[in-house]
Amino acid sequence: MASFSPSPNPFPLFFSSSSPFHSSIPPPSLLPKPLGTPESFRSASLPKRRPFSRPAASFYAVGRPIDTQTLIVTATVLAAVAFSLFLGLKGDPVPCERCAGNGGTKCVFCNDGKMKQETGLVDCRVCKGAGLILCRKCGGSGYSRRL
Repeated sequence: MASFSPSPNPFPLFFSSSSPFHSSIPPPSLLPKPLGTPESFRSASLPKRRPFSRPAASFYAVGRPIDTQTLIVTATVLAAVAFSLFLGLKGDPVPCERCAGNGGTKCVFCNDGKMKQETGLVDCRVCKGAGLILCRKCGGSGYSRRL
């Protein structure tokens, strides 16, 4: 049997001699020096300038003039939100007292909106084929409160 012996370390500065897989950090004198930072090139007398425009300004368009399309879309969205809030805060609809929420009474002159005549079945002239005489108070909706 052959025994394995590690070869001598070809990079003595970067690897320790005790383990071939353990690397050591070179001393600070061997590390490359940075050329300089932008702060070191500025003169101390000049104040630091802020960017001309804020980076977040592109998200909410502060620097641009308002065009007609943006104005129309904004007004439409605000109107839709206001209308939905108005309807939501208005409350639940109240059923009509006269028709009890049915929207009317069943027509007594026809059978499901059709009248029998000599020529066959025709639409009822009283309810106009609806089979229901609409309530005058609620207009056939069944609710006393309207939008």
